[in-house]
Amino acid sequence: MALFDLFRRRFLTAVEREQIEIGLAEAGRHTRARIGLSIDERAGKDPQARAQALFRQWDLPEDERPTAVLVYVSAPSRTFAIVGGEEVRRAAPQTFWEAAERDFRHHFAEGRYCDGIFKALAQVALELERLFPRGREEAAGGRPNTSEDPVGNPNPTDRTA
Repeated sequence: MALFDLFRRRFLTAVEREQIEIGLAEAGRHTRARIGLSIDERAGKDPQARAQALFRQWDLPEDERPTAVLVYVSAPSRTFAIVGGEEVRRAAPQTFWEAAERDFRHHFAEGRYCDGIFKALAQVALELERLFPRGREEAAGGRPNTSEDPVGNPNPTDRTA
């Protein structure tokens, strides 16, 4: 067994993946915008380009795409990106994107990958709640507006359907 294999397997534990799933489900309860998470098991040179490609491939109704946000992580390269639809990119201030990226980078630099992902999801959820809140009826009985596959499938899918 190679040292790289040990390093790679330790990216997220089963417990951390479960915590992220719970956090992602909670993140979508307060916004009508869709939040996606993709943890990619292959390394890429450009996480931003990969995230944008996955965002375009994401199976979303076209009326939800402008307000959706995808949090992307490449597990082997320990890189990340946060991409959003046209409306959220226009509405969210540049300081939001910069702060989310800075916090993500800080956590990853310390090897705190679960914390970084969890915080990124929380920051995205708070910003989307501010920009695109759910109505009272939606919040009371609606399903969470989240999509994810934390086991490595790079195309986020709706796990709540």
